[in-house]
Amino acid sequence: MNIKETTRKYVMDTYGRFDLVLARGSGCILYDDAGKGYIDFASGIAVNDLGYNNGLINEAIISQAKKLIHVSNYFYTEPQALLAEKLCKSSFADKVFFCNSGAESIEGAIKLARIYSQKISKRGHKIIAMQNSFHGRTFGALSATGQSKYHKGFEPLLDGFAHVKFNDFEAVNEAIEGAEGKDYCAVIVEPVQGEGGVNLADKNYLKRLRELTAKNDVLLIFDEVQAGLGRTGKLFAYMNFDVEPDIMTLAKPLAGGLPMGAVLAKDGVAKAFEPGSHASTFGGGPLVAAAANAFFDEISKEGFLEEVCKTGEYMKSKLDGLKAGFAGLIKDVRSIGLISAIEFYSIKAKDAAVELIGEGFLTTAVQENILRFTPPLIIKKNDIDLFAEAVAKVLAKKEKNEPR
Repeated sequence: MNIKETTRKYVMDTYGRFDLVLARGSGCILYDDAGKGYIDFASGIAVNDLGYNNGLINEAIISQAKKLIHVSNYFYTEPQALLAEKLCKSSFADKVFFCNSGAESIEGAIKLARIYSQKISKRGHKIIAMQNSFHGRTFGALSATGQSKYHKGFEPLLDGFAHVKFNDFEAVNEAIEGAEGKDYCAVIVEPVQGEGGVNLADKNYLKRLRELTAKNDVLLIFDEVQAGLGRTGKLFAYMNFDVEPDIMTLAKPLAGGLPMGAVLAKDGVAKAFEPGSHASTFGGGPLVAAAANAFFDEISKEGFLEEVCKTGEYMKSKLDGLKAGFAGLIKDVRSIGLISAIEFYSIKAKDAAVELIGEGFLTTAVQENILRFTPPLIIKKNDIDLFAEAVAKVLAKKEKNEPR
C-alpha cells in the first residue's frame, strides 16, 4: 500500500500534512516507515506527555481491555470513579464530567455556564472570550475561539460570544460593569494561549478577573486543554497564577494518547447539571479511564513535576541563547514549563518546521511566524542540546538572506 496516496484518495483533506509517514515510537523518538528516527518536540500536539510506548500506560490499557472496554454511563465503573477522585482531590474542583476531546470539554463548560445562569445566577447567556484564543473546532468551541481564520466559511457562528483583548482587564471590566453586564454569565480564558503562540496571562490580570467575576456571580472558566496536566511544571496551569477558576477544561494528554476530555467544576456550579442536562456515550469509559489513571499517577509522583520545571528552565535558556545569537531573525521567545515558542520576524514557521524535520526534529507551526515546542515531559537535556543545535543550523542558513 502507498500510505500517502491512499490517505489522499480516501481521507478528507482537512490537514496540511508533512510529507512523513510515522510507523512507531519509543520514548521521545518517533520513527518513519523507513526506520529514520525523529526527536519529538510536538508530542502529537501536546498529547504524548510520557512519550511513546510507555510501559505503564500500555500495561493499563492491555489489562483493562481484557476486562471491559466500554459500558454505558448508566452504570458505574471503577476506573472512572478512581480518576474522578484523583482529579478532584488534586485540584480546586468537587465534580468532573468526562468526554472525549478538548472541544467537547469546552462545549460542556459552555453548557454548564449557561444552565448555571438560567437556574442559579439569573444572568444572561453571553460569554466573554479572548482575542487570539483557541478553544476547538465544534460550533460552540469555534464561536468562543478568538481567531477569525478558523471562522471563515462557517458563519454564522453561535450567538453569545464577545471577544476582548487578552490580558486587558479593563476590557472585561467594561463589559461586565457596563449597561449590558447582566447579559454575561461567564468569562473563558486560557492561562497560556497555546495555539495563539504561547502567550502567558499576566498574574495580576487573572487575579483581577477572579475578583471581578466573583463579585458579579459571573463564572470564570480556564481552558487548560493544552497547558494543564503538568505541561507548565505545575499539575494544573492555574497553580502558576494563584487563581482558582469555577470551571476548568482538560484533555490532550489526560489518557496518555487515547481520546479523553474533562470538565471540572466547584460543587456550587456543578449542581446546575442534573440527569439529562448533558451526556457523552464514550465519556470516561473504562479503557480510557484506566490509561488516564496510569498517566495521572505517573505525573503525580514525587519529584516528577520538579524535574519538568528544571528541564523547562534549561529549554528556556537554550531558546534565549538562540534569540541572542540570531537577534535579526528571532523577535521573541516565550516559555513556561515545557511549552515554548519562537516568534520570528519574517521566517515562515511552517518552512522552519519542514527544515527541522530534515534535521530529525518534529515541531508545530501555530501562527504564520510562530513555532511552538511541546516535547514529552520526559525529554532529556541532551535532546534539548541537539534540538538547539538543529535550530541554530536552520537559522544560520537563513541569516544572510532573511530581512528583519
